[in-house]
Amino acid sequence: MTDFEKMLDEIRKTIRKEIAKIKIERDYSKFGIKFNPFPPAAIARYPQLPPLDEQVYKKILRFIASTYSKREDEKFGEYAGLSIVGEYGMGKTHLMKHIQLIIDSLNKSETEFSALTCFIDRPEDSPQRVIHKIIEQIGADNLRKLLWNVLIEEFQKDTHAFYEKHKSAETLIMSKKEEWSRLFIAPTKTNPLEFLREFRKLGGNAKTLEEDCRRIIKEKIIPDDVLAERYLDLLFPTKKGELSWDILAGYIIRKDIQRKEVQFLNSIVQILKENNYNMLYVFIDEFEDISKLSKIKLTNYLLTLNTLINRERHWAVIVSLTQDALTLIKERSPPLYDRLTSDIIQLKPLNEEKAKQLIINYLNLAREDKSEDIYPFSEELVLQMLKISKGNYRSFIRLAHKIIELSLIEDIRPPFTKEVLERLIGEEE
Repeated sequence: MTDFEKMLDEIRKTIRKEIAKIKIERDYSKFGIKFNPFPPAAIARYPQLPPLDEQVYKKILRFIASTYSKREDEKFGEYAGLSIVGEYGMGKTHLMKHIQLIIDSLNKSETEFSALTCFIDRPEDSPQRVIHKIIEQIGADNLRKLLWNVLIEEFQKDTHAFYEKHKSAETLIMSKKEEWSRLFIAPTKTNPLEFLREFRKLGGNAKTLEEDCRRIIKEKIIPDDVLAERYLDLLFPTKKGELSWDILAGYIIRKDIQRKEVQFLNSIVQILKENNYNMLYVFIDEFEDISKLSKIKLTNYLLTLNTLINRERHWAVIVSLTQDALTLIKERSPPLYDRLTSDIIQLKPLNEEKAKQLIINYLNLAREDKSEDIYPFSEELVLQMLKISKGNYRSFIRLAHKIIELSLIEDIRPPFTKEVLERLIGEEE
């Protein structure tokens, strides 16, 4: 065996030992929990966990109430912007996910609340990409369904007129008027392609149907000819490739880009209105990324986004960003700053009280019975974790995860002391 082969053999043995450790029965019951609730990378996994600060919670509820409330003559809510500000690892994404969960939960309650939420991971390099991501979040099938609901509702208002308008010369011979009623029975009426197939079987005039769909889209959704045609292609794709979002995304690539973006977003809002939605909430995480754009790109981005907000005010935006990025926006575009900061939530580092509450909240996810005890952690350990993490949420949660895993593998009995943390740090070094 060569030296290289010996080295490989030692590596294999080491790997087998580590795998054996990982494969031990993962019985966390001696710690009073059923599993390790702390995410290893501290990624927002449990949006149901509430904010640690009561004032933050009040701001969230006030923001939702202010955007959702509307005038009697308006069917949709009013625009507002909420900025969640904090440095990296301070829990901005988690808080955004929690706000989204609140809104989605309200939709399921016995209230008249009916809002759509879209979560965008990052803003990318142009506002039109944000709009495309809104469309992607809604989903091609869902948007097709929502648009078709508008059309089928119009057709059903007068089925006799529909029959008279769209029957071809041969229809009276090929099918009776009564047979057309099956067009408006599920599942045919809920699927535009199935509806079109049945319509053709009954001898309906496909050309007049297309014209009727185009007319309704322009009257009820968007008067723009090009976008109306795109929506028509989305309903009745003529080519396989057109099933992608290129049908709509290709709309915003020409001159007069700001006006077209506004029309595009306005058409989405209008489709939601026609389907009895009352508000659109757009979440944009890691908004600080725009501060990395070149000066010209950043200026254009801020100008376009501000124009978009000013002209289409029936939506709300929640952004997360660092203080430096928010300051930059204020310097470069005071009007946009005002639009994004109808309310501001400043996330501060953990203190001792909040650190303990954070541990309790996570542990209760894995406990049989909820408790206000930080066991298996000790108070001295929490203070040491707080010192090492400097109050950063992500760093603190990572430490909690590693301490539980190390204690399980090494069979360390609770309550955990600061010696466990010292041992952990020693191993990592």
